[in-house]
Amino acid sequence: MPERSILIAPRAVDTAGRARRWWAVVVAVTTLLLAACVQVPFSGPVEEGGAIEQDVDADFDFLPSGPAEGATQEEILAGFLAATTASQNNYRIARQYLAAAAEQVWNPYAGTLVRSREGVVERIDDTTLGYSVAVAAEVDGLGRYSAAGDGDQQLEPFRFVEQEGEWRIAGLQDGILISQQAFPSAFGQHTLYYYDPAFQNLVPDLRWFPTRSEVASRVVRALLEPPTSWLEGAVVSAVPEGTALAAPVTVSEGVAQVDLTDEILLVDDTQRQALRRQLEASLRNVSGVAGVQLTVDQNPVVVPEGSGGFEVPPQVDARLLMRTEEGFGFAGGSGVEELGALSTRVIDIGATAVTLGPSRTLAAVLAPGGVWSVRTGDAAPLLLDGRSGLIAPSVDGFSYVWSTTASGAGGIRATELDGTVHAVEAPIADGDRVVTLDVSRDDARMLLLLDGASGPRLVVAAIIRDAESNVPVRLGQFEALPIADGTPIDAAWVDEVRVAALVSDGEGALAQLHEIGGRSRSLGRPAGAVQIVGGNGGTEGLRVLSADGTVLEPRGSGWQSTGRRAVFLAEQQ
Repeated sequence: MPERSILIAPRAVDTAGRARRWWAVVVAVTTLLLAACVQVPFSGPVEEGGAIEQDVDADFDFLPSGPAEGATQEEILAGFLAATTASQNNYRIARQYLAAAAEQVWNPYAGTLVRSREGVVERIDDTTLGYSVAVAAEVDGLGRYSAAGDGDQQLEPFRFVEQEGEWRIAGLQDGILISQQAFPSAFGQHTLYYYDPAFQNLVPDLRWFPTRSEVASRVVRALLEPPTSWLEGAVVSAVPEGTALAAPVTVSEGVAQVDLTDEILLVDDTQRQALRRQLEASLRNVSGVAGVQLTVDQNPVVVPEGSGGFEVPPQVDARLLMRTEEGFGFAGGSGVEELGALSTRVIDIGATAVTLGPSRTLAAVLAPGGVWSVRTGDAAPLLLDGRSGLIAPSVDGFSYVWSTTASGAGGIRATELDGTVHAVEAPIADGDRVVTLDVSRDDARMLLLLDGASGPRLVVAAIIRDAESNVPVRLGQFEALPIADGTPIDAAWVDEVRVAALVSDGEGALAQLHEIGGRSRSLGRPAGAVQIVGGNGGTEGLRVLSADGTVLEPRGSGWQSTGRRAVFLAEQQ
């Protein structure tokens, strides 16, 4: 089964007809040679091929060409911008467009601008070009992605000099500019992990790094820095203060050697164990990495084996949890599989919404009278919040039941199982209606879907807890996620770094997927959707309930019936 490389080199000409550049894409394709040779036809009718899989992970490189002889300043600029898609060998091709001095000082890793369309070149003087462009997003030097505001951005002017008779760029700002189309292939997602203050859970922080440029080292350097600002106060790190990466990370036989400064020698075995787990979790998506060896001055640091790792990401029962006309429990081949006394009690109190805790022995339930705790064993259901207008509650791994009213009156409460109420401060604006409130499975973040005078708002926030008791005290700053205009219906966690939201617009219900620290996209229109819940397996684990009781699941670009019917769907924490 020989492997063949196909070289594709389309030619691109800008709208002014002046700048020409060559792109090359090398795609490794494996072909099984049969008895006869297969030839590529260059004539004949166009025929329909098979369906394209949306999530195919093609392994290919951008290989733009270097500067052409006699190129104008405009052509040099266009070629340079095209070459910044290729990070191989420290952006070797892009550096060919720079003058000698600029090549030495230009830092392409300082940040990335993701443009939504072609920029506009403006002549400033004989040796200077201006460049303005509509920017859709920015990625900073530590891989943090953020959506950009409306309007064009003006880059620092590009200054040119003649070098051996050829124009080269002598002055430019650090960082790179890349198109939205090229970004997913030129950059890869990597999730850094920090701990909750109790060191019971790993909490994700999504980052983006160039795919062909010392990814492991960039992940580690970013992890040695504080987390994204909105997570501060809810997470901690096992990295000793002042620790730096002493040498690039190398990988041998699946083990990443992480050479750090000697601060790690001053902490105990427990902290070193936590540090290694944190590094292993953060590097797990880097190709070829299966484990981590800590070193100082290239000498191995002994780290005793711990009591076990963390489940990353946390998983729940793969079956759908729901209330049907017959009962409450997990969907099975012949109805629902009940959870013993807990299911009976959920039905007896007339539940209209349920969130099952991670132990599966506690559920937060919305029913007539308010929000209740329902447990297995001998404990009877207990009314925890009797306010009117309550929405579906949530529950966390510390056994706090979270509740709030749709109007926000009285604020958010986290209630202990003995009925002790803790008021949780939150920056909810006056007049905002609270549609959903969901604690993440790592117990460190809150998802809120709000509806206000300006339309729907989808936000996540850090849960700040008392350091000694783990009592929730307040929610941190709201991190807004882009959401379509319309009437908000529901929102849910998809996995550890993605959430889904339902909004009703003029055409019906629209489902959207949002990465926390990344991009957003449509998930299509589930007909008559009134509720959405997450499970395992990312978007494939999503389920939607329609107004007529039909349970829908995502299929391709649409939603289809699962063949099940429910009164409501339950969340699993």
